[in-house]
Amino acid sequence: MTAALSGIAFVCGIFVLLTTGQQTPALVAAIFCLALGQVFIAMNAQSRDASIAEELHMLNQQHLLNDRKYAETFAPANLFDTEITDLKRRSRRFETDLDEIRAASRMQFQEITKRYEQATANIAARPAAEPAPAAPLREQLNILLQPIIDLSSNATAHYRTRFSITASDGREIDFEKLVVNADRGGLRPGLDVHVTNNAIPLLRRLRVKNPDMKMFIPIGAATLTSEKSLAMVTDALSGARDVAAGIVFELSHGDLGRLNEAGVTGLASIARMGATMALMNASVGGLDFASLRHLGVKFIGIDANSVDSGVGVASTWLEFVQIARGYQFQIILTDVINSKQAASSAQIARFVSGPFFAPARKVKFNAGLGAQFDLSAAA
Repeated sequence: MTAALSGIAFVCGIFVLLTTGQQTPALVAAIFCLALGQVFIAMNAQSRDASIAEELHMLNQQHLLNDRKYAETFAPANLFDTEITDLKRRSRRFETDLDEIRAASRMQFQEITKRYEQATANIAARPAAEPAPAAPLREQLNILLQPIIDLSSNATAHYRTRFSITASDGREIDFEKLVVNADRGGLRPGLDVHVTNNAIPLLRRLRVKNPDMKMFIPIGAATLTSEKSLAMVTDALSGARDVAAGIVFELSHGDLGRLNEAGVTGLASIARMGATMALMNASVGGLDFASLRHLGVKFIGIDANSVDSGVGVASTWLEFVQIARGYQFQIILTDVINSKQAASSAQIARFVSGPFFAPARKVKFNAGLGAQFDLSAAA
């Protein structure tokens, strides 16, 4: 179009030069064509400017997007490097502490062996007529196993480890009271270590007949935050690699909420040894299922008394269980004490435990604590 208008203006110009008559119309036409040509040139230039501006805007947006993606990628990578460095530092510190604990344990064992040999020698040298002194009364730790029933087969699938104390005066301190008072008195870490050491050989024997059996062992927040006690637990797991996958540590929902950074690190230490976790006495709200999976939790225990309020299973619990199963958690309904709770158990869980199905039974063990753990305070 611009070329055509320019051509017309050129013809008009030649006409003006060659003619001597009326030249004004030709001159006006030439000027008008030139003006239109300039208009078209300006419009084309404006169109190109707009197109270039749009391309520049798109390039700028792409640049900003690339910068944001880079920042999003770089920040986690930098955080990951920081976490790795921190984990390496903790690992080195943990190994140093563990070496110190092992060394102290060897010294204690050597001291106990020396005392035993001396006592044996003294007994052998004592005249036959001299009566042996009466042994002092000691607290007795009783290990109990509570069956976990698989409702699909009505058979015992796993066991929960429970414990009680027979005091020196003959009184029996049951599991619930013992745990509460051990937590209050600061005795829980030593108790958990002792029970873990006794439960592992029990599981080893039970797995001879049932390789898939698991042993649920209670553990407290104080144990997970105690470096020495945690080291003893992980040391026991290190020596039980053949059955570590069958060990499930029970942590109550209340204790989970009280865990600090050291406690979370303790959970990670246990997970590295192959053991798993069970969150017991779970409540219907306040749980992050994704975080629980990250912490190594595979079982969720629900108290039967909290599920049925008298008019059937609450809908909130049914929704809770559906979501938990979506995250591949196994549900255990615990402390079932009557037929009504048992009747509703199938709506909630595959696994159940409690006196209604099978009571906890004592296991014969030489578990005298003596002076190692002064648990009389737990009475």
